[in-house]
Formats: sequence, C-alpha cells, structure tokens
Amino acid sequence: MSKKLYSLILVVFLIAIHNLTAQTVFRGKILDATTQQGIENVKIGISDQGVGVVTNANGSFNYRKYNQTVGAQSELKITANGYEDLVLEADQIRAFYNKSSKFVLTPATDSISPFVFEAQKKVAIFWDASLSSAKRDVKKEWDFIETYVSQFSSLDITFIVFSDKLVSQKEITVSKDISALKAQVKSLVYQGATSYEIFPELDVDAVLLFSDGNPVLGEWQGKRTIPHYSITSLPRSNERFLKSLALFTTGSYVNLSATSIVEGIEQIKSGLPYAPDTSQKMEMLTGKVTTTSGPIQEASITIKGDLEEFFTKADGSFAIPAQEGDILQIRYLGMYPKEMLVQDTGNLEVQLTPIDQLLDEVVLEGKKGQKKKQMDAGFGNKNEDAVGISINTITSADIRPNAQFLGDIVRGRFAGVTVNGFGSDAVFTIRGGNTSAPAIWVVDEAIYNEPPLFVDPQNVHSISIVKSIQATSRYGTVASGGAFIVKTKAFVFQENDGEVVDQALIKGNDYNEKVAQINLEALKPNYVKQVQALNSKEAQYELYENLAKANTTNATFFIDMALFFEKAYPENAQLIRSRLAEVAQGNSKVLRVLAYLYENANEYKNALATYERVALLAPGEAQSYRDLANAYKETGNYDKSLELYINMLSEQIRGVNFKDIDKALGHELLHLVARHRDKINYDRLPEEWLLNEYRLDLRMVIEWSDREAPFEFQFVNPQDKYFKWNHTLLDNKERLESEVKSGFQFEEFVIDEAPHGLWIVNIEYLGEDRYTIIPPYLKYTIYRDYGTSEERKETIIIKLTKDIGKAQLHEFLL
Repeated sequence: MSKKLYSLILVVFLIAIHNLTAQTVFRGKILDATTQQGIENVKIGISDQGVGVVTNANGSFNYRKYNQTVGAQSELKITANGYEDLVLEADQIRAFYNKSSKFVLTPATDSISPFVFEAQKKVAIFWDASLSSAKRDVKKEWDFIETYVSQFSSLDITFIVFSDKLVSQKEITVSKDISALKAQVKSLVYQGATSYEIFPELDVDAVLLFSDGNPVLGEWQGKRTIPHYSITSLPRSNERFLKSLALFTTGSYVNLSATSIVEGIEQIKSGLPYAPDTSQKMEMLTGKVTTTSGPIQEASITIKGDLEEFFTKADGSFAIPAQEGDILQIRYLGMYPKEMLVQDTGNLEVQLTPIDQLLDEVVLEGKKGQKKKQMDAGFGNKNEDAVGISINTITSADIRPNAQFLGDIVRGRFAGVTVNGFGSDAVFTIRGGNTSAPAIWVVDEAIYNEPPLFVDPQNVHSISIVKSIQATSRYGTVASGGAFIVKTKAFVFQENDGEVVDQALIKGNDYNEKVAQINLEALKPNYVKQVQALNSKEAQYELYENLAKANTTNATFFIDMALFFEKAYPENAQLIRSRLAEVAQGNSKVLRVLAYLYENANEYKNALATYERVALLAPGEAQSYRDLANAYKETGNYDKSLELYINMLSEQIRGVNFKDIDKALGHELLHLVARHRDKINYDRLPEEWLLNEYRLDLRMVIEWSDREAPFEFQFVNPQDKYFKWNHTLLDNKERLESEVKSGFQFEEFVIDEAPHGLWIVNIEYLGEDRYTIIPPYLKYTIYRDYGTSEERKETIIIKLTKDIGKAQLHEFLL
C-alpha cells in the first residue's frame, strides 16, 4: 500500500468515526417505573468486566472501567430485588458512553426472598495461596472460619485452594470441628500470583474469600446473587476492590487487622457490607519534587527494596507509605536520579538536577509577552533564552546564496568559533574544547573527523555547534574538541515523514563497520550461569529457589531466570513468571516486561491479564490501550480489539493523546481487518478501510519498558546504506518529551517495496547502568508478509546494559 493512499484512508477514517465511541465509562440514575423515584442498591455490571457498581440512596451510579472494553458478547445487566432485570447488548451500551442517562426498572410480580444467614447449608471457601498471602495471619483467619462454622449445626463446604491456578478442591461436611479443613493447608507452599477468574461456578449459599483483593492475573467473574464475604488479616489490602465486591454481591468485607472475629461475624449477620473503619491508617510521607524551573509532574518514586512505584502530581507533590529509615529513589527524564534517607516523617522537599543544562527548559519571569526565538540545536527546537552560550545554530535562512564552502557559512557566525584558511583548506576550531583535538562533523547523524567537503552549502538546513562537554557526553572522546552538527534539507524532509528504506537510500550513508552479533550467552549474569552449570532440572530449580530467598524484590533476577528456564524447562519458567506477577503488581514498568515474557512463551491470556493490570495502574498512558488492543487480538477477542482501535484513532479515550502513534495504530487496525474480517463487526468501519488486500513486506516494532532508556537502532540495507534511529535526549529530545507527555514507548519501521537481499539491524545502548528498580528491557518483533495469511513473526527480548556495546541484533533476508 502506498503511503499517500494510507494517509488518505486514515483521514477518512478519523472523520467517519470521530463521534462513534469511547471507553466503558457511563453514569446515570435508576428509576422506579411506577413512582419515577430513584432506587437504592441496584446492581449495574457488564457480563465480562468483573465487579460492577451499586446505586446510592437516590439511585445514582458512576460506572468506570478504564482497563476494560465492550465486545460483541458483552451484556449490561441491571438488577434489583423486587424488580425485573434489565439487559442491554453491546451496541446499546455504547449509546450511553460519557453521558448521564436514566434507566427505568419495572416492579416484579414475584420478589426474591431475602437472604437469611442462618439458612446457609452450602458454603464455598476460597483460600488464596499466592505469594503475597504468606504474610496473612493464618491462625486468626482459621479462628474466624471455626467461629463461622460454629454458627451452624452442619455445613457442606467446598474448600478451594488457589493462586493463579486451582491448587486443590475438596468437598466436606463439617459439624463444629474444622480440623479436616486445616489438614488441606497444613503444608501449603505460598507461591505465584492471584487470579479470581479461575473460580469455578458453584451452587452454594455463600462464598468466603480469604485474600488480599489483588487479582493480578484475572478479575472476578462470579455470580452477583451469591453473597461474598471477603476476609483478610493484612493491614494493607485492596480495600476498594473488596468493598466493591461486598456491595455488588450483598456480602461483607471484614478486615481482621482492625476488628475482632466476633465483631466480624456480627457484621456479616447484620448484613453490613463493611464496618465504618476497616483498616489501620498507615502514616504517609508527604513531600514535593521540583527542579530549578518548578515542580515536576510524574516523577517516579520508589522505596528501596520495594517494587511498588509512585508518581508525583501536577504540583510535584506525593504521599507514600514510607517510614523513618527507608531510602527513597527519585527519578525523572533528563534529571540525575537521587536517593534520600527518610529521617523523619515531616514534609520532604526534593530537588532534582538536570543531567545537562542544555536540556533544561528555562522559565524567564518578568518578561511576559516576550516572543521567544526558536533555534535548532541539533536535538530539537529550543527557545534561544534556554540555550545559553554553549550552543548556537544557523539555518538555511542565514546562508547567503553565493556560499560555496562550509567556511563561508561558519566564518564570523558563531561566538567562540575560529575558521583559519579558505575553501577546502579551512581549519575549524571551537573554543572551550580540547585545542589539540579538532572538532568533529556530524552530517545527518554520520560522524566525520574531517570537514565534509561534499556538503553543498545550499543543501544545508541547519548547522549547530556543541562544545566539548556536551559533545563528549554524546559522541565520546572523539568529540573532545566539540562538534559541528549539520542537517541537510533532504535529511530533515525524510526525518519528518519517511520510512526506513527511503531514508537509507536518500541519505547515501555508506556502511563499512564490522559489528559482532549480540552474544546473549556472554551477557547472562553470574547467578544464571551458576544455575546453568548444574546438570539436572531439579538441581537447577533448587538453586534458583535458594537464590530467590536473597532476591525477593529483585525483579531483574526473576526476569533473567524466566528467560533462562523458558528454553529448557518452560514449566519452571511459568512458576517464575507467576511469582514476578505477584511481587511486581504495583509497578507498570516491570509488568510490561512480564507481559513481554508471557507473549514470548505464547501465554497470551496471561499477557492480556498483565496488560489489563498495567492499564489499571497507568490509565492516562497511550501505550496501555495500544498494548491491550494487541493483546485482545492475540487472545481472539477481535471485537474488543476493534473497539479499542476505534477509540484510540478517534481520540475518544478522554485525557489520553494518541496522535503521535496514530500511523502505527492504523497499520495494526488494517491488519486486524485484513486477517480477521469475518470475526469482527466491520459495519462499524468506513468502507475505505475494508481493503480487499493489505500487505507490508516487512514491519518491525520495537518496544521498551522504560521511556528514559537511551539507545540507537541502525538499519543496513542490501546496498550497504544505513539509517539510524536515535532514542536519546540529545538527538531526539522532542520525541522523548512526547513519549512522557502522551505515555508511549514503541516505534514501528516499515520496509515495503524495498530492495531484496540481506538486511542488518544493529543496536547500541547509550545509557549508564544506573537505575532504581530494573534496567530497561527491549522487545524487538519482526513481521514478514504483514497482514497476509503467510505472515511470520519473530521476537527477541534483551536487557539493555553497557555490556552490549554496539552489536548486531538481527539479520534477515527480504
């Protein structure tokens, strides 16, 4: 497909669906059809979206599921005791998005008898055996079960132990004595993550759930008509979810860390969904993160030794559950990371320092209305006032039409730059650098040690100078004399709109390097090598378990181990991934890497659950919804995938900007239509998108876990011409700022109608091995014959560290 045709189709599509749909967010009021008064305690839920909401005293409700979407089989069910059920299908649900609506319920002729606690005969007990549940007060919870059972002369119990899978299930009839139940968990090993989606559907009168309320790998999908009593002994649990479950099922939530067993039983008997104060209030450390120019929003804060991640608000403020003696780790794009010891629980002021003052936007006060002159400093436009004296730029508008040599452009135009000689004999010196070393020239990202005489001054878009410190930080000691950064008009045109093949051909960069293939074996950390050196599967896993005791919150350890075990013993890798899901449930960066691992192991259902968790943690990030749309497609939820792509491309998810990734989203939507047209409701799409044929020779997608990761990709075509794509503040500052603002971290490269032969993909990591939680991980995916029935896919996952150097990541024949 030509680029012009694709762009035209995208514009038509955006116009056609601009007002079509949005996310699963709606609100309203439930009224009695006879009295037209609001109805309290009405349950509103969508069939495949887990726990719903309940109306308040005047019948109002607010339904928000930012990490869920509606599919073809979705149903909205509105129920209330004494009224007929109201059921709406997917297309009807969408009509209520992002507005307030009224729903009318008709009184039923036959009402359901109210639930009577003492009438229970069958009960299900779900016992959470995930890793985080090991911290529960098991004795207190068993005492609760014993007290609960003692309320009945006899009780049929289905006792289920679960984590992210069903561990055991036993049917038993008890009369006061619960010793037979205790035997089920006497030697229980608590491991892995939590999933409520795996709960079997049982014919029981009530459900007792012993868990912390954090289902990382699967949401609750049970019956709203069966009371659920959620019991936990943990001071920190997901109270919001557990209270919602209690309300939605007419059950109860009991926190044994804040109430006695007797009080908890009485609360259930009286029908209270939860006590007024159900948890111990944790002291929160408050503070503010700033830089010289003001507060920083979305700065990352972690407590050393804990994987949970917190972010600052718009005014730079934060509140986290830290205590005296904790070490805080604070970081933000373009700033030096900082560690601070918490010495008291008062308000904490944190000031971050820019890594390079050239990259720090300066706010000048007292100059309102002053027009700022923009200049291209070789890494994006900046206000002249923000640039300072270490950098200058001239553009094509400053170049005289009679200029024949670079010296004609530079001479007398830059402070601190000396040009001795004329024409091809000119010698250039940048003051402030190493006077014994000449300045280098960077022409369209290619480095030259000598002035590039082949550059026509009339084809120059801009020339910038970068002095020694800044140049060395990017280009190494070769730039100790400073650098001239030249961008040609052809390069700037292609930089703004072009594909890999076009850029490689038009720039004319000759590839003459010898880059070794990446050696993943040599990059393995010592702990993996220790495990690998053992001969048997049992011995290897035993050593892993022993090492894990000293790495309980070291996410990198579990990621590396999962990658190692996946090749030889995938069942062990599955256990390790499950454990990582549990320990990293509050960290979106680690969870994204976990999703990469699940995808790499073809566990797409768990990958979907992980991406749903990420969307719950980061609902304002564009990447969250793009990943969900792909995960829906991989799991066969094609209508849900279509729904999300429509939402994203029509900018219907409020507060989230998708404009920077709309081209890639368009390719993925065309792929969905081409491959699964018979499984989606294509009537919702403009006719222009229902192509008879869609095909890309090759599509490459790179995704990375941390938006701050600095790296460089190099593509070499069969004619030994190369193209570089930089992900650094110095070279691609505006791009990185867009990533932070919109919340995305992926890029696509399309090679279509390109020269056939051997292509090479090189990668170089340009960062320091300084990170607060984990190093950045990168997922590289290449699709051949994208969009056709012959499509093939290959994925590589690597950890980005300085040890990589510059290495060949992949090569392929086209």
